[in-house]
This record gives sequence, structure tokens and C-alpha cells, in this order.
Amino acid sequence: MDDSETVRGTSSVSVFDRIIERRLEEITAIANGAADPEVALSAMVLHHLRFALEDRDHLTPWQEEFRSLPPEDAWRLRRMQRLYVEEWVQVLGEIRPDLSDGEARAAVHATLALLHSPTEYKSGLPQEAITPLLASMALGALHAAGPAPGPPVESV
Repeated sequence: MDDSETVRGTSSVSVFDRIIERRLEEITAIANGAADPEVALSAMVLHHLRFALEDRDHLTPWQEEFRSLPPEDAWRLRRMQRLYVEEWVQVLGEIRPDLSDGEARAAVHATLALLHSPTEYKSGLPQEAITPLLASMALGALHAAGPAPGPPVESV
């Protein structure tokens, strides 16, 4: 039985563990394996987007069921998620040393939300059209992170 069948049928902490652990290993290998941080960032975006588009069955139960996990399991899984985000922050920091850690982290979280957005709707576009569109938007957002030019944006 593959991960999506297990998640669909009988979601469990061990399935979420395996999925997150594998994603963390994969993104770490991408981040550490590229000679150039720009190449790494592009590969990370495409990898994450591919996961979001092809493995929707993993993301939806995770989003729905995470809040009901026992606290110790939720803590451990959140820790792996934080490590995943930190891989992105590290690579982005090499490209954008002008960003503080907090700014880079906020940009990464917003970008991951953008890459997850296809799980929330069906645009009618084929995956071949969505992939380059969202990948370019994600890379654009990461490169543009920081104060916007022009008058200051008011805090909410």
C-alpha cells in the first residue's frame, strides 16, 4: 500500500511521519547538492510544487487532521516542518543576505502557501500550465521579498 492509500484509508501519525521525513530528506539533498543557491532554490520550488500537485492526497488529510493529533506527535511533526522551512531559509539567505532570518522565514512560509494553493481549488488549467506559472510566481516572490518600493504599507 502506498502513502496516499494509507492516508486516505487510515490516517496515522506514522504515515505523516514518513511523508514529512521523506520530504525533509529530499529537500535537504536538493539544498546541499546544488553548486549554486539559485539552482537549489529553483529545484526546491519545483520539487515542492510537484509534491503539491501530484500528491494532493497527502496534503489534504494533513491539513484536516493535524490539529487533532496528540500534542507530542504534533510537536514532533511540527519540528520536522520547521527543519524543512529552515532548509529554504538557508538557501534564500545565500541569495538574499539583505533579508533578516524573520523576513526570509516569512517569505518562505508565504511561498509554500502559494505552492500549496492548487490543493484548495481546481483552476481548469492542466498541470503543464500550472507548474511554470506557480513556479515563476514563487521564485518572483522569494526574490522580491522585503519592503515594497513606494509609500510604506500600513500594518494591519
